[in-house]
Amino acid sequence: MLFESLRSSLKENIACCYVMTGSDIFLVNKSVELILQASGIDKMNVVRLDDGVGLNEINIHLSNVSMFGGGVAVVVRTNDETRLFLKPVKDLKQAEKVDCNPMSENLVVRLIMQNKFFNQDTAMKLAKICENDFARVYNEMQKLEAYGTFDESIITKTEKYQVYELSNALIKKDIARAENILKSFSESGVDDYAVFGNLVSFARRLFYCKQSPMSDGDLAKFLGVNPYAVIALRRDTRNITKSQATEIYGRALDLEYQIKSGRVATNRAVILLVGEFV
Repeated sequence: MLFESLRSSLKENIACCYVMTGSDIFLVNKSVELILQASGIDKMNVVRLDDGVGLNEINIHLSNVSMFGGGVAVVVRTNDETRLFLKPVKDLKQAEKVDCNPMSENLVVRLIMQNKFFNQDTAMKLAKICENDFARVYNEMQKLEAYGTFDESIITKTEKYQVYELSNALIKKDIARAENILKSFSESGVDDYAVFGNLVSFARRLFYCKQSPMSDGDLAKFLGVNPYAVIALRRDTRNITKSQATEIYGRALDLEYQIKSGRVATNRAVILLVGEFV
């Protein structure tokens, strides 16, 4: 189930074991908190074990009587997921999975706006910059409140988001903005190939958004992105034709080949690919 469905699910039934997967650590930790609250288990009765522990040891802990009274829970964190055991289990097939990947932008915006410091515009801007990752959103919200103003310059932007800004500037043919972003990449020592690779990924998404008849959801799944990314790209690139998108993506693949074959330097390839948009 998605994280946003967890609260209502807990009102109907509490599983014996939960597995939280996804990149948003805030949602992972919040899931654990909500499950413990619903099950009535005190945080003092939570046993935290290292990755690799067997189910037998976990079940022994769950069967013990807590010195603080009440039930016992076991949390095991691995590189890929967090497991929360409430009752002894035979195998992880009994676990209820919770998807803790970033939520939809609309939901993130609503959550941000629960804090009256943020209005619709600033909430949308913050959600975009943080790529809907609420762990990042939460940290940036605290920072902005401490400063007492919504100043975009103090928000920590990922390299991926800066490439998004570059792509957005190229779509709008805002050459000055694109040049400033490229200059900031150079000054901050961002790897040229990382910039180029992200631009190729953008060109690929643009190509499929223009050419594919798939629905927003199906195409997002195929591309491995949030559905909103497809919706926004299709909305914002109405001025780009199918043939233009095909030419840009074809040029991106050609430049990628030229880099690998040593025919063109990566920084030069970035400039050439940017030129395809203008």
